[in-house]
Amino acid sequence: MPARIAADPGDAPLNAPATPGEFARAFRLPPEEAVRYMAARDAVRITYDWHELWHDEHARAFTVSRLARADLLAALRDGLEKSVAGDLSRRDWTRDARQLLADAGWWGENEVTGPDGVARKTRFDPARLKLIFDVNTRMAWAAGRWERIQAAKDSHPYLRYVTRADERVRQSHRVWHNVTLPVDDPWWRTHYPPCGWRCRCRAVPMRAKEYEARSDLKHTPPAEPPVEWTNPRTGEVKTIPARIDPGFGYNVGEAAMRWRGLIDAARDKLAGYAAELGARLVDDLAPLVERDWSDWIGPVLAGQERNRLGWLGAITARDLAHLEAAGISPQTAEVMVGPGLIHGPKARRHLDDGNALAEAQWRSLPALWRQAVALVIDMESGKPLWLLPGADGRTPQLAVEVDFVTGKPKRATNAVKSALLQRADVLDGKLRGGKIKILWGGW
Repeated sequence: MPARIAADPGDAPLNAPATPGEFARAFRLPPEEAVRYMAARDAVRITYDWHELWHDEHARAFTVSRLARADLLAALRDGLEKSVAGDLSRRDWTRDARQLLADAGWWGENEVTGPDGVARKTRFDPARLKLIFDVNTRMAWAAGRWERIQAAKDSHPYLRYVTRADERVRQSHRVWHNVTLPVDDPWWRTHYPPCGWRCRCRAVPMRAKEYEARSDLKHTPPAEPPVEWTNPRTGEVKTIPARIDPGFGYNVGEAAMRWRGLIDAARDKLAGYAAELGARLVDDLAPLVERDWSDWIGPVLAGQERNRLGWLGAITARDLAHLEAAGISPQTAEVMVGPGLIHGPKARRHLDDGNALAEAQWRSLPALWRQAVALVIDMESGKPLWLLPGADGRTPQLAVEVDFVTGKPKRATNAVKSALLQRADVLDGKLRGGKIKILWGGW
C-alpha cells in the first residue's frame, strides 16, 4: 500500500504504528460483527494500484496492490480473518505473512507488469505488512461497531467524533474532535472513522442526556467544501471530502450493511418468484450468492454457526426443464444448504468413510454448483442429484430435496440433503444397475 496521500504539516509519520498497549486495547475481544465483516471479504482481487478498488468495493473484496498471486492474497486474507477473530496476533500474522511471501519469492522488491504494460516496482517489508494489518483490522472493527451503533441508537442517538488527543493526531482530524451529531446525520456517511491511513480516531455513541449536559461538544461540523482529486491510475477526477485520505471518504459500516441488505432483498425475491422466473436470474445473482456464501461458510466451518441456512444459488433454466420433463416441478429455483451437512451426523459419517468434501470444496461450492457436469435422478428416493467438477476420479455429489419446508421463517425451498464425494466407478455401477438415471451430462 502507498504512503499516505496529502499528509498535513505536523502529522506523525505514516508508519508510526500504534503502541502495543493501544493496539491491544483497541482490538482485543472484537465484536462478532467485525469477524463477519472480515469473513465476508472472501473474494480476492489482483490489483496493480490500490485506487482500482473504491469505497463499497472494499467492503466486499480484499486486495493488496501489485500482489499478482490470488493464492497469496487468499492466504493473507485468511490470516487477517483469524486476527480479527482473536486467534492470531499482529506479530503472529506478520511472521506468517513474511514467511509466506518469502517462500513465494515476493519478499523484498519485485517488478510487476500491469494490464497497461507498464512495469512498476513493489516492495514487501515489515513496514508494509504492519500497514496492511492495521488498515484491514481497523476497517473490520469499524464495520462491526457500526452495526452495534445502529442497533443501539434508540438509547444512544448521538455519535461523538473522538481523536487520541496526543501529539500524533494529524491536524486535519484534530478539528473534528468532539463533533457530536445524530447517528443518522449525513456527515457520518463520509466522516465515520477511520478517515485515512493509520487513522486512530473513533466514533463513540452518546445518550441524549449526556449530549444535553456537556458544553464542550460541537453540534455542527466545520464547513469544509469538497475537493477534486485525480485518480492516478485511471485519470478520473473525483470529488472527495476535504481532509480525508482518498479512498477513505465513506462509511465502511454502511457499505457492508448495504451489501447485506441487497443480498437479503435478492434472496427474498428469489424465494417468492416462480421457479421459471428465478431460474433466469442465475448469472445475475452469482456475485450476491458468492458474497452471501462467504459470509456464511466461514463461521460454519469454524463451528460458530449451526442454525442459519446458506444460500448455494439457484436451479438453472436448463436443469429446471429437465426436472419438469422427469415429473419434478420445484416451486422456487432457490437452493439452500444447512450447517448440519458440515458438522452434523452425516458429515461425521462421510469423514469416517473418507468421502467428505474438503474445506476448499465447501468454500467454493457455489462456483462448483454453477459448473455442474451432470444432473441425475436417484431412482429409489426420487431426489435429483447434481454432480460437480471433481478430481482424482471423485466428483462432489449433492442430493437435493425439492420443495423442502424450512422452520422459521416457514417457507418452501430446495435443500441439499447430502453432500459427498462419489467415485466414477460407483456411479457407473449405479447407472448399469438402474439405480440412477441421467437427465443430462456425464462424469
